[in-house]
Amino acid sequence: MSAARARQAAENADGAAYSDAVSEYAALVQDELRAAALKLLTGPSPATSGRG
Repeated sequence: MSAARARQAAENADGAAYSDAVSEYAALVQDELRAAALKLLTGPSPATSGRG
């Protein structure tokens, strides 16, 4: 799926949530954005997942 189609699918699924996420990510500096993307790709760390 292309980036444009993925973006459109996310916006169509929940436009308000998509807009909120875009606003939040747009306000991040590069290091914060990188950390947020890594967290989304890898999931929460075991210490913050509430397990164990």
